Amino acid sequence: MASYDTVVLNGKLLVNESWLWPFYVSLRGQVYDPRTDNWENMAVGLREGWTGSSVVVYGHLFVVSELERMKLKVYDTETDSWDAIDGPPLPEQICKPFVVNACDCHIYVVGRNLHVAVGHIYRLLPDKNSDEKWSFSVRWHVIDAPESLSDLTSSSSQVLFA
Repeated sequence: MASYDTVVLNGKLLVNESWLWPFYVSLRGQVYDPRTDNWENMAVGLREGWTGSSVVVYGHLFVVSELERMKLKVYDTETDSWDAIDGPPLPEQICKPFVVNACDCHIYVVGRNLHVAVGHIYRLLPDKNSDEKWSFSVRWHVIDAPESLSDLTSSSSQVLFA
């Protein structure tokens, strides 16, 4: 895999090959379970819908799509499908290439020229009498970088609190 994304979800390491447009080959994805010390194939819906950089918030896998102006999406392990979450797409100031990280209920996306979008993820409760699953919403806040850093491009990000 030349380009890939990884995340730990439910105690398993997920490794997914990043995709490039146009799709010439089927993407590859593997799941490592440390409890059994085995690699297994990734579920088809998980692999094919993983179209960007990932983070885990509230125990759910979220993807910030590499396709510009797309909404944040969350993976549903029960249905092996992806759902767009409520709220606006990634702010237009955040341009590729970007890196993504998360802490608590916030997603941090650092884009070209070091502009940062902070997405606050809200977990929405289903009705008490409903069989519906959890749903999510996002609210974005953009932090502009100082002009002196405007020619930089991020290669990784870490969230630090002192």
